[in-house]
Amino acid sequence: MKSGLLNGRSLLAGGLLAVLLAGCSNLPQPPQAVARYDLGVPPALAPASDALQPVALAKMQAPLQSDGNTAVRYRLAYADAQVLHAYAQARWSLPPAQMVLQRLREHLGQGGRVVLSAEAGELPPSVQGRQVPVLRLSLEEFSHVFASARQSAGWVRVRATLVDPAPQGDVLLAQQVFEVRQPAAAPNASAGVQALAQGVDAIGQQMLLWLQTVTAVSKR
Repeated sequence: MKSGLLNGRSLLAGGLLAVLLAGCSNLPQPPQAVARYDLGVPPALAPASDALQPVALAKMQAPLQSDGNTAVRYRLAYADAQVLHAYAQARWSLPPAQMVLQRLREHLGQGGRVVLSAEAGELPPSVQGRQVPVLRLSLEEFSHVFASARQSAGWVRVRATLVDPAPQGDVLLAQQVFEVRQPAAAPNASAGVQALAQGVDAIGQQMLLWLQTVTAVSKR
């Protein structure tokens, strides 16, 4: 009799424990921490050269990025390529335009080139009494693009316009579009961020060579 009573109590206790565990599994889970990313370690500086002409960088424009937005964006090119989505748990440490401009400044400053800032509404900067060319950049694409559910790339597109500032109006010296689609190692935010950082560095090196060419021509 006692054995049957004990077995009944054990079954009852086990049932109550199962109910409690099931209830706990349905409780709201704490939100995951948001990961914040930057572009990583800056490039190593090249040896100084006296032949590099100074340049001024204007504030970068970003038509697809609202001011202050730090979301890491992605596109599903195989489903809705025209829609920019945002990763829920991934953010940039700074707005993309500000972050990319700073990294490109580091690239253009290689070789000891003087890189000044051109502020809107102010007189163009000068070196030893001579105005320097102004480089205007526009970040036209900065997203993790999925060609399929497993294949993706960091897509970076920057339009560069070099002008000679003048009272009667800027004189166009050169314009170039730089575009890189850097394959991502995995279909997630972390791999997308890494691919975008590599894409920015690739564009920085391309822009450095381009600027050396066009400024050498403009000095003739």
